[in-house]
Amino acid sequence: MNEFVAQKNYIRARIKHERQALTSPFMQRSAIALLGHVSQSQLIEEHDNIAFYLPTGGEISCLPIIEYALSQGKKCFVPKIVSTKKREMLFLPYSGSDSVEKGQFGIPEPIADHSEAVKPTDLSLVFMPLVAFDKDGNRLGMGGGYYDTTFADVSQNQTGNPLLVGLAYNLQKVPQVPTDKWDLQMDAVITPNNYHRFPKE
Repeated sequence: MNEFVAQKNYIRARIKHERQALTSPFMQRSAIALLGHVSQSQLIEEHDNIAFYLPTGGEISCLPIIEYALSQGKKCFVPKIVSTKKREMLFLPYSGSDSVEKGQFGIPEPIADHSEAVKPTDLSLVFMPLVAFDKDGNRLGMGGGYYDTTFADVSQNQTGNPLLVGLAYNLQKVPQVPTDKWDLQMDAVITPNNYHRFPKE
């Protein structure tokens, strides 16, 4: 294992350990705080096709934001892994807890037919999970590469492409995320304390 991979694995292990130590009341308060930043920023109001994730493994919950988006009549989508070999992930419609079931990894996944999937380029806003992020908007995920692969052809410098927004606890910010050339760079990260925006050059 080279030093680069070892650094990523160390950060993942440390952050995941710290997340698992969080109490349920703290996690609930943090999720509500995210919704506060989102509502103040008018992010939901400004976008129509919005992708979310269903939290697992200590990830900060975006369920209050999903409920808010649904109440505003927005089209909401959540991911479903369809191929681990190709790192292929589809975004399918989400309308509430009755529109998902436990998937192959024990993670809730949408039950909608694959024909209802939305193209990544047709999404206007993507809320994504992460393990760690830094001041430049670099993202460290779980290591599967699904988000990197799905949005590899989406340039954030062009108008009309989705806004990529990470959601995280404050503790997930690190001084520097080790990055590969294929790693996604986010437009923003929202934590309970801040709405971090990362201007693109």
